[in-house]
Amino acid sequence: MRRWTVIGTIFALMSWTGVATAADIDVIAVPGAIDFVIIKGEITDGDGDRFVDAVQNREKVTVYLESPGGLVREALQIGAEIRLRNYATLVAGGDECFSACGLIWVSGARRYMSPDSLIGFHAAYREEAGEFRESGVANAEIGSFLTHLGLRIEAIRYFTIAGPNNFLLLTPKRARELGIDIFLLEGEDVVTPYDAPTGDRFAERWVLYNILRSRCQAYLQADPVTLEQGANEAFAKGNEILGSEKWGDLWLQLLDQRAAQIPTKGLAVLCVEAEEDLRSQGLPTGIHGPSFDCVKAATPTERAMCADQNIWSKDRAMNSIYGWIRSNVKADLRKGILAVQRSWLAIRNDCGGDRQCLNSVYDQRLQELKLVVIQ
Repeated sequence: MRRWTVIGTIFALMSWTGVATAADIDVIAVPGAIDFVIIKGEITDGDGDRFVDAVQNREKVTVYLESPGGLVREALQIGAEIRLRNYATLVAGGDECFSACGLIWVSGARRYMSPDSLIGFHAAYREEAGEFRESGVANAEIGSFLTHLGLRIEAIRYFTIAGPNNFLLLTPKRARELGIDIFLLEGEDVVTPYDAPTGDRFAERWVLYNILRSRCQAYLQADPVTLEQGANEAFAKGNEILGSEKWGDLWLQLLDQRAAQIPTKGLAVLCVEAEEDLRSQGLPTGIHGPSFDCVKAATPTERAMCADQNIWSKDRAMNSIYGWIRSNVKADLRKGILAVQRSWLAIRNDCGGDRQCLNSVYDQRLQELKLVVIQ
């Protein structure tokens, strides 16, 4: 959980400048902080272009939203621009963001909401002879857009299942069930996606922990107790959020996706990536150093390797591969491979204490050896 220190200042500036009654799209530039782009009112023709004009070359932006909705094509243009620029989106507590506005909000690279933010969705529609009819073309475009954002099918259905005269409101709990990462504003505190993960994140963790303990032990020799504890916690929490049927469907799908990468990536690379993915989330992986005892590190290269966690799993995988080659490859072939390895070690050691260089040479060599499968 972290502090949200800018939002109060932003609301004060909005009140002082009268933004609520100003143009539909406006900018508040806060010196030394993230700029805010305010979108209020109905989304109409040309708002996509007006948004692009408003943001210009701004790098750090949060898009504040309060809108009943409007034209889908304009919303998708704004949403695409937000995602390409890595902007955040925000619907404040008590504010409404419906229909097309919701599509803009979900486009944010970081999505902020409060427990009482009113974010609602329904199917796209058109008016014919005084009646509202669903637009198959617009809904297909919405589905395609949400797929490119990385949302799964259950979330896409939620966005388009309600009729034109109804809304489905997205609560923080429902967002996490649907795999939509949110930053939840609670007073001055912000509950991040790492503080309160979605069911999807727990499914990913469950799959990664199980890959490490079932397929990667020969490469990484991670602490099995740590892996088991991580897997059990992910399973329990994911199952609690999603329910057993949805939970099982989701992690099996993710497991199939990871397994399908083995022929092209190679198992050693997949193992290294699985460890990196978990570690990047601040989770324990049962790997506490490279393949050698860091107490005995004597060279600048060895000391740099011990200081860089990004190298640990790579070095362990490399050491395991060559240990397997020495024991299992025929002598004539083994001699040539080990000669190449000695040359590679010389290149590695030339990096000295340069961690970027070390990571690069390890990555390159693992790619060259990715088809070596050890048991």
